[in-house]
Amino acid sequence: MEARHSCAPGSCAAPVGAALRAIRSVIVRQRFDNPLRIALSVGAGAIRRFADFYQRVRKYVELKDGRVPSAGEPSNRNYAHVDRVEKKISGQETKVIFNDLRDFISAVGELGQLRVVEGASCDLEIGAITEVASFKKSCPAVLFDAIKGFPAGYRVLTNFVATSQRERMVFGVAPHLSDPEAVLFWKNRLKEYAPIEPVEVTAAPVKENVMVGDDVDLNRFPWPKWHQRDGGPYICATSSVTRDPDSGYINVGSYRYMLIGRNKIVAHIGSGHHGDVIRKKYWAKGKACPVAISLGQDPALLIAAGTNTSWGVSEYGFAGWMRGAPVEVTKGATTDLPIPATAEVVLEGEMLAPDAGLEIEGPFGEFSGYYGGGARPAPVTIIKSVLHRHQPIILGAPPFLGASRGILTSRGILVWNELEALGIPDIKAINYSWGMCIISLKQSYPGHAMRAAHGALGGTAGYHGRFVIVVDEDIDPYNLEQVLWAIATRCDPETSVDIARRIWSYKIDPRLPKHKKEAADYTGSVAIIDACRPYHWYDEFPATTQISEELLKETHAKWGKVLGED
Repeated sequence: MEARHSCAPGSCAAPVGAALRAIRSVIVRQRFDNPLRIALSVGAGAIRRFADFYQRVRKYVELKDGRVPSAGEPSNRNYAHVDRVEKKISGQETKVIFNDLRDFISAVGELGQLRVVEGASCDLEIGAITEVASFKKSCPAVLFDAIKGFPAGYRVLTNFVATSQRERMVFGVAPHLSDPEAVLFWKNRLKEYAPIEPVEVTAAPVKENVMVGDDVDLNRFPWPKWHQRDGGPYICATSSVTRDPDSGYINVGSYRYMLIGRNKIVAHIGSGHHGDVIRKKYWAKGKACPVAISLGQDPALLIAAGTNTSWGVSEYGFAGWMRGAPVEVTKGATTDLPIPATAEVVLEGEMLAPDAGLEIEGPFGEFSGYYGGGARPAPVTIIKSVLHRHQPIILGAPPFLGASRGILTSRGILVWNELEALGIPDIKAINYSWGMCIISLKQSYPGHAMRAAHGALGGTAGYHGRFVIVVDEDIDPYNLEQVLWAIATRCDPETSVDIARRIWSYKIDPRLPKHKKEAADYTGSVAIIDACRPYHWYDEFPATTQISEELLKETHAKWGKVLGED
């Protein structure tokens, strides 16, 4: 095991030459050079308004010498954090144990993938800069500091695992693996899951500052308004801790919260999610549901919180297994819930029952690319205490139209394992994205494709999809051109398309009819598209013109240098 000193973002490792590459176009200039382009892509009204907006944003991300700081440059602000990061590298696995979010930020800085933006406003500017950065080829992580209206050091981090390299760093997958190899490695590793349960500690960095009762004021922290039509400011990359009142099971889920007052927030927790099941148990007993909400933590815990695990599976144990070391937890100030000891900010409070009063939550720009959920009454959470570190960092992971999830965070891997658990063989790959589940398999018997499709619908991981598409093993499910070609040439609409009805959906579905939303009937239909060669005349199906693997290798070997690298 190799140990290395973990230093602050902007203070170590990267050579000066790399730092000088960080000219002002790094964050926003290339996307903001054309105000019309922004007006169209963001959906604003007047072009002039965005031309003015461009000038403000450019001013905020430029320093006095006109440059955006690279991660490798010395910083004019001290980012204190823990001095330990451990690495274990072997074969397909690379384990990096981050003690906290600050360790992770340092590692991102050493990769040259961190940009620091100073002076942006929580009112749309943080969201707009994040969206522009997320669609740049480099897709840097963005650390916002000196946010307008807040003390320097009260920061927001966005785009933190938005590249394959950063995603693999958190998941412990070696960087040299191809994407299919990385997916297969992580899928197989999930089968070996063995929880590493958390350990409780007394002294904890999150207890550096404690506010209780009347001292609680959530307005002290930056809550960005991410999208133009959002109903208010949101923090949406949370790890929310609750305890089942019957079994004592500790659940950590990731939900979004909208700020509505000094000590009041409203949550969006989908029906059927474990956090919703637990809070309803308290309400049925005539009690409020205790909750502790972490607003900034080691990315492994956030990923665990957002993973569709089965009831009773410990997200703390899952995060510990991902890290290769237990998550340290501590008791909070007003609840006995275990909270992450190295969290940046933790809010402790109670989720009140609906009969105690409702407040409007939403609208919010959803991952679907729409304001599909609208504004609706939601139960209120009263915050009774706040614990936070000096110079806290809040995580921001707002959904943007067109932004895709990483291949390792995709539900496709979980669906794949669920299908194998059902005894469905010869799955080659699964891509779950944008409400579509695309399954590539080698047909072994009649009905194999449809069995896989229905198995995906019946599992936990594959819920709230709109289409399940099954293709043969020669089709790459991550290549949508190939998938569409298979649908166009191998699918007979009369015999190859089925409709499944009253399937578990979700309230933010933009296609869910108004009368269903009003009746809380969150069910919908799913189209199953069999885009495989018909099994009963598979061998008679016309051969494709695709070049053989042998000829492809020979061509690369003989002519690759002439053609050049991709």
